[in-house]
Amino acid sequence: MNTKLEIVAHPLRFYGHEGQYFRIWIVNVLLGVLTLGLYTPWARRRTVQYFYQSTEVAEGTLEFTAPIKRMLVGFLLFGGLYLALNLAGSSDDGLARTVGNVFLALAVLGAPWLWASAMRFRLRHTRWRGLRLNFAPSVRSLYVASWPMLALAVLFVCLSLSAASVRSYGPVLAGLLLLAIALPAALCLALLQYNYSRLLVVDTRIGAQAGRWKVERGPYLRIALQAIGIAVLLGAVIGAVSSIIFAGYTLGVKNLRGSILLGLVLGGAVWFLAIVPALAWREARTFQLVWNNTGVSQLARFRCKLRTGAFMGLRIRNALLNLVTLGLYRPFARIKVYRMKCESVTLHLRGTPESLVGELARQQDEGGFSDALADGLGLDIVGA
Repeated sequence: MNTKLEIVAHPLRFYGHEGQYFRIWIVNVLLGVLTLGLYTPWARRRTVQYFYQSTEVAEGTLEFTAPIKRMLVGFLLFGGLYLALNLAGSSDDGLARTVGNVFLALAVLGAPWLWASAMRFRLRHTRWRGLRLNFAPSVRSLYVASWPMLALAVLFVCLSLSAASVRSYGPVLAGLLLLAIALPAALCLALLQYNYSRLLVVDTRIGAQAGRWKVERGPYLRIALQAIGIAVLLGAVIGAVSSIIFAGYTLGVKNLRGSILLGLVLGGAVWFLAIVPALAWREARTFQLVWNNTGVSQLARFRCKLRTGAFMGLRIRNALLNLVTLGLYRPFARIKVYRMKCESVTLHLRGTPESLVGELARQQDEGGFSDALADGLGLDIVGA
């Protein structure tokens, strides 16, 4: 490829509409209920296709070409494993509990492979101007990236073992114990997301060109820590004010039902005014960091101009409207979030899209055994 070609900016565009997606969403929900969940693969496929077909990337829309039969096989396989785990875990029989623990251990060990298979299946059936993506991490790199998942499993066991004895502690010691487990768990989850995001970029190819990842681990984890700090600070302030209001109310009015109702209202206020803003802040900052530091080889790079304050405001409004409408606002909220994220990103290409497609098409491979395996199982467990 000629490195002296001009670099041209192509802002991403999203042409979806709230009303159109609401009709798709409500049909998916109704058919999912009527079929006891068996319609899920069709619902997921329709949803992904709608968002892909409504997204323009460098003068071309995306396509999702996954066969529904293979998605159904993967869904039934995953559902069967999930039911087996639940049945084994809920049984009082000692043998069944032992089998359940074995299944749980196998699930933890197999989760990275399932995730990689789902990503491989999704990307293999994603098309841009006729070109497909290929995700093929090595087994070693996949499991090295997955070590925080094992740490999370250990922390979950510690939490389960300590839950029985929390009642014997005072509220302060119980809170410190939960914080001592929750904080490392949050960091492990953030590190797992970082590792998987990096793996997804560097081991995905379009033609023979690999993704380029320049996101450093320190800033990524620092955003997660700052979000936790924001949530704790806002929660402490709101909790203190709420405690004063609640105490004054309960002392002045001998009404247990009213006190409980007020407590629920104040608890909801803590959620909306502390947790939702912190999560939205982390989501926006992480999105900016990742998309400003990724690209495709030397052929393309991305730039993101997502505004953190505007995104937080949108997330808070969506949360409130979802609550007021009992969840019926969810499809409208999803379209608004997707549009804001999508249209904040600009793709900078070296050369024209036509010349790039021609070059990449000559490099396109046919995949190997891992792609065939992912196709055969139809694993697509990522929510859409």
